[in-house]
Amino acid sequence: MKRSKPVSGTERPRLSLVTTPIGNMEDITLRALRALKESDAICCEDTRNTKKLLDHYGIRPSKLIALYSQNEVEEARKVLAMAQEKKWAVSYCSDAGMPGISDPGALLLKVFRDADVPVTLLPGPTASLSGLVLSGLDTADFAFYGFPPAKPGAKRNFFSALVHRQETLIFYESPHRIAETLSIVQSVFPPERKGAIVRELTKIHEETISGTLSELASITDLRGEIVLLIEGEKERTLDENELVQEIDGLLSAGLSAKSISQRLGEKYLLPKKEVYRRVLERKK
Repeated sequence: MKRSKPVSGTERPRLSLVTTPIGNMEDITLRALRALKESDAICCEDTRNTKKLLDHYGIRPSKLIALYSQNEVEEARKVLAMAQEKKWAVSYCSDAGMPGISDPGALLLKVFRDADVPVTLLPGPTASLSGLVLSGLDTADFAFYGFPPAKPGAKRNFFSALVHRQETLIFYESPHRIAETLSIVQSVFPPERKGAIVRELTKIHEETISGTLSELASITDLRGEIVLLIEGEKERTLDENELVQEIDGLLSAGLSAKSISQRLGEKYLLPKKEVYRRVLERKK
C-alpha cells in the first residue's frame, strides 16, 4: 500500500503534473505558472510547443526535456535518477490540457510514485469535460474513451460495443478522420440518436454543433481539435413478446444459445444467465 500526500512546494525531489491551456494562452492558473518558474527541470511532450507557452510568460527553465509516448518509459527513469541525485523539482506538461488524459504523463507519474517521490497535479482546462458541458447532453453520467481506433474495421467494432451504453460517450478525433468516424457512427448507432461535435475549444473558431448522428454525419467542413459526444441509450422497457420473437428469430438463423444470450443481454441490459435460460426454454 502506498499513501501520497499533496506536496507543500518545498520537497526535493518532487514531480508536478501541470495542466496547460488547450487553446487560449490565458487559460493557465497562477499556481501552474509558479510551479513552472520554480522547476529545476521541465519535461514536456514537445519542446517546441512548450517553449511557446514558456516564452509567452517569460519563463526560462534551466532544463527542458522532451518526454513523449515513444520514449516515455526510458526517459522517465533517467529523469527520476537525475531528480533524486540533484534534488530537483520537476514539472511535466503535455502540449495541451491535462497530462495523462490521452497524452503522455501517466508513466512518468508511475515511475516517480513507485520510487516514493512526492507527486501532485495542478488542475486546469480539459477538452473532454469542457466539450461535455457545452454539448448540452446529460452530464450526470458519462464515460471518456479517448481516440477511437484508426482502422475502419477496428473502429466499427469499437463503437458497436458501446451502442447500448446508457451514459453520455465522449471521444477525441482528428480532423482528417472525423468524416469516416461519423459515417461509421451513424451506421452503428440508431441514426436518430443525439450527438454533438465541439471543436477548437477556447480558440477564435470555437464551435458546438448539436443534432442527430445522421445530421452530424452530413457535415463536411470540420477542422481543428475535435471532441465527439454521443447520447447514451435511453432505458428500455422490456417487452416479453419482443424478446421471445428475437430469440426465435436468432435460433432460426442458427446462432448458438451462448451468442444469443450475449447479444440480447447487452441489448436489454439483462443478466446473460437469465437470457440463456429463456433461450433453452424456447429451444425445447
